[in-house]
Amino acid sequence: MTEQDSEFWARINRARDKLAGRFLDHPDVSLIDIGYPMEQGSIKGQEITLRIHVRERWVKANPEERVAFPEQVDGFPVAVVPGEYSLEDGI
Repeated sequence: MTEQDSEFWARINRARDKLAGRFLDHPDVSLIDIGYPMEQGSIKGQEITLRIHVRERWVKANPEERVAFPEQVDGFPVAVVPGEYSLEDGI
């Protein structure tokens, strides 16, 4: 199955929606999307993943205090990405 396959995109979108349904309302999560895993600002791998963007407080918390995210959803890997996002003034 290629990444351009419409069935691939339908499946990964359903998996993203499932992940968002479980974690998007968590205060440590700022965004859930689909993309490549990142490592220090550059692409880590070539496999498209589900990405959970987490706030700085999750990154700084002790591992035992963090919410645990799944490693995969419906066969798609899940990557945790630091990302503190907010609305900009004037929009």
